[in-house]
Amino acid sequence: MPAELITDLAKIEALSPFEGTPVIATSIEVPGLSGGLNDALRVDPVEMHMEDEGVLIIKGAVKKIRFDPVKDSECVERVHIWRVVEATVVDESVVADILEAQRQRIQAAVIEAEKREGIHRLPLAEVGDEDDPEQVMTLQHNAGAHQDGLRRDCALCALEAEFAAEANGTTVEQEFEARTPPE
Repeated sequence: MPAELITDLAKIEALSPFEGTPVIATSIEVPGLSGGLNDALRVDPVEMHMEDEGVLIIKGAVKKIRFDPVKDSECVERVHIWRVVEATVVDESVVADILEAQRQRIQAAVIEAEKREGIHRLPLAEVGDEDDPEQVMTLQHNAGAHQDGLRRDCALCALEAEFAAEANGTTVEQEFEARTPPE
């Protein structure tokens, strides 16, 4: 299965086959999008500059469906071709929560797909309470302060030891002993 696919297997299996060929992905194309925005921009003109970002809300109707081969597989992608019914430019704050929730869902799906391929990532610390010893240890770990060996009081070092033990067929304790600097 192509590595780009991050969809949960149950959701892929729920897609209807196309003429007996498995459908493993979906996408949307919106040709003529600018035409659908022209009426909205006539009423509420927007001046944008190079590299500006904006948010569009689009109401569309599926006018055609195409099935494209998926690289490195014998499966297809279902491509929905939309006709724009209505569209407008909106302030990002209107949909910020929706966009953030979707970003988090995509990030979680990518992490799960990587786990299925045996890739494990250590969590990254957010800037936080510098009076919290665990938070300080996490910040130090992420800054590379533990490159000389694992620290038993660091949650990220413990995760690293777990992953190494799984990969090496050893125990977490053996990984700590082998990779802990002398005191």
